[in-house]
Amino acid sequence: MQNGVLLILLSMSLTPLGDALSKYLGATQSPFVIVFLRYFTAGLIALILARICGAKVELPRAGRVGMVIRTALVMGAMTCLIVALSMIPLANAVGGFLIAPIVAMLMSVFIHHEALTFPRIIGAFGSFFGALLILRPDAGLAPGMLFALGGGLLLGGFLALSRYAPPAGHPISALAVQCLLGSGMILPFALPSFSGVQTAQIPTLFPAVVGLGLVTAATHFLTVAAYQRAEAARLAPFFYFNLVVAVVVGIFWFGEMPTTATLSGLTFIVFGGLFSLLPPGQAAKLLSNKIKGLARNGANLRQNIANT
Repeated sequence: MQNGVLLILLSMSLTPLGDALSKYLGATQSPFVIVFLRYFTAGLIALILARICGAKVELPRAGRVGMVIRTALVMGAMTCLIVALSMIPLANAVGGFLIAPIVAMLMSVFIHHEALTFPRIIGAFGSFFGALLILRPDAGLAPGMLFALGGGLLLGGFLALSRYAPPAGHPISALAVQCLLGSGMILPFALPSFSGVQTAQIPTLFPAVVGLGLVTAATHFLTVAAYQRAEAARLAPFFYFNLVVAVVVGIFWFGEMPTTATLSGLTFIVFGGLFSLLPPGQAAKLLSNKIKGLARNGANLRQNIANT
């Protein structure tokens, strides 16, 4: 169990580095080019590893249509995220993207007829309120944040559809197929932008692209390994650790200091995700204790005022 938690924490620590590299590349390249290079490079790395491990790389016979749909959702989600990264701070983009688990939970209620429990309802409202704090509709909606939330919606759809998807074979083979298939989907949109890539930029782009592919492949392998060693419910809360790392990376790499409203919104998004994982009885007891504590503090405050 502890090994699984350590692996997922390592994976979530690397994820913002991939996002930061995408943001760095976004200063000179189009989002479509970055998404293509990210998944094509990761696909090639996975393909090489699959050959070394002797894993057969092929489209699975069962559920091919579903795999194509899920891959398209991932490509759309990542494109939205990279557009957002070019417009808003790293932590804001990652925070908007983190509505995905809540979206997946709500979609699963309708698609897979899963129960809509009290913690899930409170969690959904908490995350929604957090998104509103970051968006600040009263100050005008930031297009970049809308792209981040749109990416979170698409990723949530991917997670909901993946929940009961048939096995895709060896993990390395599955990663190679999905990355290469996804890069093929995005290539027609990236081709017009390749003409803008200058020869002088290649020495600078190459290490960043390779690093991006390595991070993408590594986070996938670490996540799969973590799920092989621990239960999904135990690992789910640690997915929000990447938000902490994203804030730190944003500060030290890009000099992006989060505002009070942003930090408050991110806190509510994390709270919503974590609260939705609680058993219904434990969630109700937790809220009841909190309400009693607030009532007790209010009574003590009134007593102190009366005594003075």
